[in-house]
Amino acid sequence: MGIERSGTVTMPREWCTIFGANSGSAQFQRKFHAPTNLEAHERVILVLTEVRGLGSVSLNQHPVGEFQGTGVGVEFEVTTFLKTFNQLVVTMEYDALVEPVVPGGLYGAVALDIRSDEVKKL
Repeated sequence: MGIERSGTVTMPREWCTIFGANSGSAQFQRKFHAPTNLEAHERVILVLTEVRGLGSVSLNQHPVGEFQGTGVGVEFEVTTFLKTFNQLVVTMEYDALVEPVVPGGLYGAVALDIRSDEVKKL
């Protein structure tokens, strides 16, 4: 059985700077307000810009999706899950021994991207 710890970490942060060379699983949480003034044709996309490891994402206790991050970004549409006040949870596993010389974990920015389905006329 692994060691269970909890605490506050400023993110983004590479796995080994948080956990050293230890493999395992972690849960990252963030609370935030929903974007305002969204129009009907706009979608909100959650973007994990750089992530390496296996994991899942939930927003307000609703599963949003799973990922197998290879160091590039992953995206999830979250428009229908948004509330005024939100809690994002990213749960992931990372094997620090598999690729010890590359960044791992949730080491890139996590952002909301607002995209429009509306076609603009030129």
